[in-house]
Amino acid sequence: MNTILKYLDKAMSFILIVLVAFLAIGVSVTVVLRYFFGLSFSTLEELLTMAFIFTTLFGSALAIREKQHISISYLADKIVGKSKKKKIISVLLVDLSILFVSIVMIYFSISWIGQVGHLLSPNSHLPMSVYYIFVPITFFITVFYVVIDMLSYFVRIENADGGYSTDDVLPEEKEI
Repeated sequence: MNTILKYLDKAMSFILIVLVAFLAIGVSVTVVLRYFFGLSFSTLEELLTMAFIFTTLFGSALAIREKQHISISYLADKIVGKSKKKKIISVLLVDLSILFVSIVMIYFSISWIGQVGHLLSPNSHLPMSVYYIFVPITFFITVFYVVIDMLSYFVRIENADGGYSTDDVLPEEKEI
């Protein structure tokens, strides 16, 4: 199980690195073309918008694995000094909330894709289902990571390589 998690974590990180690189390069190219040459490519702008959305979706799933979501870290920080049982219960309640929302999103996004996925995007002329399919995919990954997080309180599961749980010193706490 830990090996599968490590590969999935690395794959998610790689996808996010590629998306952020595409965003940085794409936005830079778009700005240069628009302001220096008066050119605008609406297809590129549409793809950049979708890449931004994908970055958010994939990033939110990976943030659960790395315990980077604000609610998870906020609760963990606020319950310092309280019993370990109360900490676990509060984090499990957050996990259950995320799990519920993710399952609802999977259900309704699949229904939504069935209804409007055949429509073509205005600029790239790709079926919208090509873009929309990433919603249920990333929420499936989110469900997987939430279940792993919940199980980690009862079964030995290695923490992710990055994230809140492995931070020795937070950046704002470092001495300059």
